[in-house]
Amino acid sequence: MAKNDTKIKVISLKPLLDLDAAEEMVDSRKVKTFQTLLHKPKKSDVHLHSLTLHYESILLLSGKYSVDFIRDADHTLHVDKDVQEIIISDEVFPVKKKRGVLSKLEPSFKNKIKIQMQERVMLENDADVSFDHHGKAMNLSYRDTLKLLDKHPKKTINDDKDSIRRPEITIEAAKLKLIAKLKKPADAGIKSSEETFEFRDILEIYVPIYEARLIGPKKRVKILRIDAVRKKIL
Repeated sequence: MAKNDTKIKVISLKPLLDLDAAEEMVDSRKVKTFQTLLHKPKKSDVHLHSLTLHYESILLLSGKYSVDFIRDADHTLHVDKDVQEIIISDEVFPVKKKRGVLSKLEPSFKNKIKIQMQERVMLENDADVSFDHHGKAMNLSYRDTLKLLDKHPKKTINDDKDSIRRPEITIEAAKLKLIAKLKKPADAGIKSSEETFEFRDILEIYVPIYEARLIGPKKRVKILRIDAVRKKIL
């Protein structure tokens, strides 16, 4: 059973890099973008065709999984060497017979009795998943991301003025991937279970990214991307 009343929190981050500073970063890196082992183009051979700011979405989901289940289990009891069997609720469990050459090397002061039983297990698991705007899985830490969001200035993005790249993966599909992660590892011996999923947080974060379209030798085109929050070339 899943709790689906969690609201999606939409957060847009403010760029810490203006257009002029982004253009300077592109200018210092554009030659290296086209450089190969055998050839390094001149700076004048690489031209900046366009530099645009986009707001790219990241989905970050955090959840908790609780399960109460019954499973088959085998347990081994060590009893005194003169014990031949034990009786539990009118059921008889004989001593495990030692076989093979290696059995002679085992300690002789204890006998083993294997008991098949059922266990009631209660487990809780916390996990998070994150996806870029294409729906590709990322490796973002939920806690670390929250700390960054608390410190970073926000802005309101405008559908008419801003270039916005919304998630290509649906929220429901992202939830299913989180559920699959929360349930690992699956227990093949489960007889019956009662489980709950709690979606603690669903964040739709928009990160400002500068995208530079570069034209180099032989009219080759390459895209240079800059994270406008961390001021880092991607």
